[in-house]
Amino acid sequence: MQLTEKIKDYIANRGVERLEKFDKDSNKTKLALEGDALADYEINLPAKRLAEEQRFLPSNWLTDAALRAKQISLVTHALKYTHSDAKGSSILVTASLASDYLTSRSVTGLEADVVGNAAALDVANLLLLKAEDKHLLDFIAEQISAPLDALGTEQQVKEWMQGFSKALENTAPTSHSLAKQLYFPIASSATEQNYHLLAPLSATSLHQKIYQRIQFHRFSKEAKQLRDLKRKTLYSNQPTRDFLNLAVQTFGGTKPQNISLLNSKRGGKLYLFNTQPPSWKVQLKPPASSVQFWKGYRYKIKGLVKGLQKFLEYASQRNMNNLDVRNKRSAFITQMVDELHNYAAGFWQLAPDWSADSTIKLNFAERCWLDPKATDEAVILEKSNNDWQKIIAKTFAQVLAQELTTEKLLMADDENTYFAKQINSEAKQLVMDLEVME
Repeated sequence: MQLTEKIKDYIANRGVERLEKFDKDSNKTKLALEGDALADYEINLPAKRLAEEQRFLPSNWLTDAALRAKQISLVTHALKYTHSDAKGSSILVTASLASDYLTSRSVTGLEADVVGNAAALDVANLLLLKAEDKHLLDFIAEQISAPLDALGTEQQVKEWMQGFSKALENTAPTSHSLAKQLYFPIASSATEQNYHLLAPLSATSLHQKIYQRIQFHRFSKEAKQLRDLKRKTLYSNQPTRDFLNLAVQTFGGTKPQNISLLNSKRGGKLYLFNTQPPSWKVQLKPPASSVQFWKGYRYKIKGLVKGLQKFLEYASQRNMNNLDVRNKRSAFITQMVDELHNYAAGFWQLAPDWSADSTIKLNFAERCWLDPKATDEAVILEKSNNDWQKIIAKTFAQVLAQELTTEKLLMADDENTYFAKQINSEAKQLVMDLEVME
């Protein structure tokens, strides 16, 4: 039988690995010994090595493995993913579920996981050996000893079957203080409150299925070939599949085998999909009027205005009017002008002639600026006069003066003129930008 041969090969490979380690350790020990101690060690070494070889005879190893099988459990839902020291129950679910709900039981072909003593995971790997779409554990569950019959006596095979079946036993379910627990209220009497204890478990077999699928679509030879075709813009009858914003969660630290067998095979890694809510995008709406446009702008520069107010109040109280003060003031204004350009440019994304709507109350200068692709003859004529940018500059200076004026700080006419000159200079650059767009 093919499965019988796989069992023999598995045990033989375990034996080779163990003897290689035995020889390596023996050589290290001999280097540390000398004289009589070394002689005694070399005399006893052949017997010790023979004992190691005998351990890995199929009948001997299977007898030992059957005794250790009770230290592990085959499961599909494991507890230790919640906490590595939790001692409660994990469960094995084998039947599929006919239900309107999507659960791990809705997925066929789930691979059983193994939890328990990490030192007995070699027994788990034995039980998971597979031939012709059937695992050794399936034969054990069905009480069919055929894969083991050729490897020992009738009595030995009987003992092996009894020992290995303990890995499939479901003990009375228990929870643990380190497990997640939910006390769900049910019908109660007048004197006491009753609860169901719900213990959420990690669907480790489902995790493995998802992990394998993601790994295939990310790193398999077939996936790499498909992405190569896509990169070269060549045709393929198969789509590529990408998983965006994946997160990786790890379990078990440096010892993932302490969580489960499949966790160890994954290197402790588990993929998490991005389940963030969608990011809402603000719908761009045109300003209904000049007042609304400048109100929106004032909101955007609120922080800059506050900073400039404090600076000007500080300079005024100390009668400061040197080059550093003028440069810093100019830097603030430049940032505000940049914000003005950015704010206005946002409305350029709207459809041409949006400003011609009868419900929108903008002056011609603002329409020239905010609706650069307008086909309205009046707007085109206004743009040809090249006066609209001066109007925008004057309005900006007035808005800024209103924002900066406080009880401690009154905007003088010369400062108002200064701001108007600066925005006028920036507006000329804006005109050039708009001409490039046209």
